[in-house]
Order: sequence, then structure tokens, then C-alpha cells
Amino acid sequence: MKKIKIIIFSIAIMLASIIELNAATFSMSSSTKQISPNGTFSISVGGDCIGRVNLSVTNGTLSTSSVWVEQGYATVTVTAGSSGQVTITATPETGFSDSDANIYNPGSRSVTVKIGTSSNTSTNNPSRPSTNTPTVQKSNDNNLSSITIDKGEITPSFNSSVQEYTINLGPNENAIKILATTAHNKAKVDGIGEKALNPGNNIIELTVTAENGNQKKYTIKVYVDESPQTFIEYQKKQIGIIRNYEGVTIPENFIKSEHTIEGKQIIIFNNEKLDIIYGIDEQKEKNFYLFDKEQNKILNKLIPITINNKTIYVTDETTKIKNAKLEKITINEIEVNCYKFEKQNYCLLNTINNEGKNIKYLYESSENSIQIYPEFLGTNTKTGTIENIMIYALSAFSIILISIIVYLLIKLKKGEQHEKTK
Repeated sequence: MKKIKIIIFSIAIMLASIIELNAATFSMSSSTKQISPNGTFSISVGGDCIGRVNLSVTNGTLSTSSVWVEQGYATVTVTAGSSGQVTITATPETGFSDSDANIYNPGSRSVTVKIGTSSNTSTNNPSRPSTNTPTVQKSNDNNLSSITIDKGEITPSFNSSVQEYTINLGPNENAIKILATTAHNKAKVDGIGEKALNPGNNIIELTVTAENGNQKKYTIKVYVDESPQTFIEYQKKQIGIIRNYEGVTIPENFIKSEHTIEGKQIIIFNNEKLDIIYGIDEQKEKNFYLFDKEQNKILNKLIPITINNKTIYVTDETTKIKNAKLEKITINEIEVNCYKFEKQNYCLLNTINNEGKNIKYLYESSENSIQIYPEFLGTNTKTGTIENIMIYALSAFSIILISIIVYLLIKLKKGEQHEKTK
């Protein structure tokens, strides 16, 4: 029985040894036991563990107040006081773990070095303890130290802790060159170089990646003056050609292209038959306009409206229509011209299709529906006119014919009476 107990005890000791070998470790050591007054030496902090360690010192100064350890050791330089002894304490922060990411709370570690004169004192090139070979800690510095631009002024003034900036540029700027430097020489920055610009807001992002992979973004908002630079007269008003098309729905089957007016580039949209531009009038109202690029002339205002899944382009044509009065009406929250017939709930819209053909639509307000205005109505008007002429002609002919017959009858009767008197 005694032998069995001895065997069990031996096995327990072996298991404890194995567990101890695989357990997390955290230690701290100094490169020397004694240092000359005001001399420098190094300490090593770390082990088989992961996390941030806070450092404190009495009777001396540290090169840093905290280090990050990751299954290795970090080195910190210590400057001793003038006499006595210097003590350094290392305390892991909350969240400290072993190599398997298990929570590990080893507690604080301290080392004390005597200040005095000794042949063992090391003030130059201190070395690590031979028992530990710490790995080099990778920097987590993901800051920029500067941002430079080739035009404009950046606001606010650069500060590594400020991550958003703005730049305002004039209307003729179409590119900007942005350069930046990192605070740490092993960090990298992406997003620098020459960037194309559009009128309006442009967002440029600079991404800084630290040596250990941590990232930080700096955002630069570049605003290019989008106010119109080219104007075309239409109906005695100046229409400015819009330069920023963000959020604008381009009519279906129209393609964006460029056109030159008096040496200035404008954007036009065209299909096989039509050219249109997008402009803003003196009342700040934005609309599409039918455009003649041969004469650089606006022909009509075009207002796209979708009714019953059909998109039509209402014009601002004001040709008079018989028995109809021109009024402003609202269709799907869009105001357009419509010729309203008396005592009717429908009106007439002048539109143009993708082929440039003028089409009239009857809009029925109660049903919010449209249908092509019948061509035969116009034809019937012409036919009615001809019929009236024919009626008038027949009537006149009939009157003349009757008059002749009456005349002949009267003459014939007078002749008979004359014969009787003989």
C-alpha cells in the first residue's frame, strides 16, 4: 500500500511539472544589479503571454510608461537617480492573456537595482538576460505626421489626432495632388497621389497601416465650385448649365457627352435623335432642356413625368388650342403647363418623344392617366369646314335654281295670258 501511494505521488509531481511547463509565464529582469548614479540600464518585461503592461519607477525615469508584449519580451530603458536604489514595477492591464487567449492574471512584477559604484555596473550597451531572448515589439503607431496638397488650403490645420479635413477649390480645378508622411517609419499610407475631381463634393480617404496592422483613416473633403460657368438665353432668361450631376436621374437611353460653347466644355446628353442639357434658371429651378448643338440654342424646356409607368417629356410650348385655357397643374408633385378644356376634368399636354416627335396627350386628373390625343379630332375639324362649304354652295345653287324655275313659271304664265287676249 505504501508503494502504491509513492507511485501515485510521483505521477502527480510529473503531471504538475508538465502543466507548469505549458502554463503562461510573466517575468521581469534587469540587465544589471547595480548602476552608477544617473546611469542607464535596461529591463526586460514579458514571457509566454499577450497584452499591455504598465510600468512605474521610483528614484528614476523610464523611456516609456507602457509596453505591449506578445509571446516575447519588450525592452525598456531606465535612468537611475543619484543615490539609493531604483525600483521598477510592471503591472499587466485588464485583458491580459496567455498564448491561447485565456485570461491570465499574473499580478505585478518588480526589480530593484542598487545605485553605486561597482565593477559589474553596466552603463553602455546593456544586454538582455541570457535566460530570455525577447522578440522585437511591432509598433502600433498609425498616425500621420503631415499632409501636403498642391493647391488650395486644408482646414483645419493638420493635427495627427484630427481625422477630417476640407479643401475648397475654384470652378476650373479638375485634379489635386495629395501627399502624406507617417509618424512611424514602418507604417504605410494608402490613398495619396493625384486624384481626379468633379464639380461639387469629392471624398478622398487616406488609410494608415501601423507596423502591427492597426489602421486609421483620414478623410479629406474637396469641394470644387459647382456654380454654372456657361449660360444660354432662353425666353429672355439666362439658363446656367449645371456641372454637378450627382443625384440627377438621366432620361432613359441618353448618353453623357461633352460639347464646346465659346471655348468652354459643357455636358450634354444625347440619343440618336435628341440632344438635351440640364440647366438652372434665375429662380434656381433645375430642368432638362431640348438643345440644338448646331446653333447652341435651347428649343424647349423638357419636364420628365412618369404616369402609369410611362415616362413622357412635357414641354413648355404655349401654342393656343381652341376651347382650351393654358393653366399650371401639378402631376405627381411636378408643375407643368396643361391646356384645360372648359367644364372637363382633363387637359392637353404638349410633349416630345425620344425621336423628337411632338405628341399631344390628354391627361385625366381623376384617374391620373394619359392617352394620345386623337388625330381625327383635328381632321374632323377640317372635314367639317369642307362640308360646310359644300352645304353653303348647294344651298346657293338650290336658291338660284329655284329662282330660275320661278322666273320661268311666271314668264310662262304671262305668255298664256297674252294668248287668251288675242
